[in-house]
Amino acid sequence: MSQVIAALFAGQFKPGEFLGTEAQLAETFQTSRVPIREALGRLEALGVITVKTGVGGGATIAEGKPDQFATALAVQFMLIQVTAEEVFDARLGIECRAAELAAERIDDAQLAALKAALDRIMEPDISRPEAVERILAFHRAIVEASGARTLVTLMHALEHALLNLFTAIEASPKSSRIGYKALQGIYDRIAAHDPEGAFTAMRAHLLDRRQSMLYRLKQMSDQARAAADAAPKG
Repeated sequence: MSQVIAALFAGQFKPGEFLGTEAQLAETFQTSRVPIREALGRLEALGVITVKTGVGGGATIAEGKPDQFATALAVQFMLIQVTAEEVFDARLGIECRAAELAAERIDDAQLAALKAALDRIMEPDISRPEAVERILAFHRAIVEASGARTLVTLMHALEHALLNLFTAIEASPKSSRIGYKALQGIYDRIAAHDPEGAFTAMRAHLLDRRQSMLYRLKQMSDQARAAADAAPKG
C-alpha cells in the first residue's frame, strides 16, 4: 500500500491508470494474493483506487473526488470534537486567503452571484436556520471564486462544523445587521479588485465573529451550569 501511495506522490501514476489484477500484483510484489487483497481494500477505502471484480476486473487509480474527501474530513472533525476556536482558526487561514484570491480572479458572473447571495441574507421573515445557510452560502461563494481547489475542499469540510455552531446560538436582529455591514465591506473590496483590502476586511470580520461566538458559547455554558446548580438535588 505504501509503495502505491509513494508512487502517486512521485507522479508515477495517473488517474484512471490500470494497476493490475490481484494475481498480477502478487507476482509483481512477489507475495501471496492475501496481503495484496488486504492492501487493495485499504487503498479503496482511502479513495486511492477503484476495484472491479470479475472478467476484465482489477485495480485502477481513482479519479479525484474532492467532495468525497471533504465529507470524510468533516466526519473526522466531528469525531475529534473540534472546538469553536479551532474552527475559526481554520476559517481565518482559508477565507482570508480566499478573499484575497477572489479579489484578483473573480469574473462578472461570479461577482453577480456573490451580490445575489449577499442580498438574500437580509431578506425579511427568514428563519434562523435559513439565515445561517445563506450566510454560509455567501462565504462559500467567495471561496469558490478564489479558484483554489484546496481552499474550496477545506471550506466544504468546515461548513458542517460551522452550521452546528451557528444554529446552536440565537442571534439578535441587531447583530445580524452588524454582520451584514461587514459582509458588504468584504464584497465591496472584492468588487473593487482590492486583494489586500479584501484580506483585511475578511480577517476583521472573522475575528469579530470569533470573539462574539466564544462569548455567547461561554454565556450558554454558564447559564446551563447555573441551572444545574439551582436544580433540586436528589
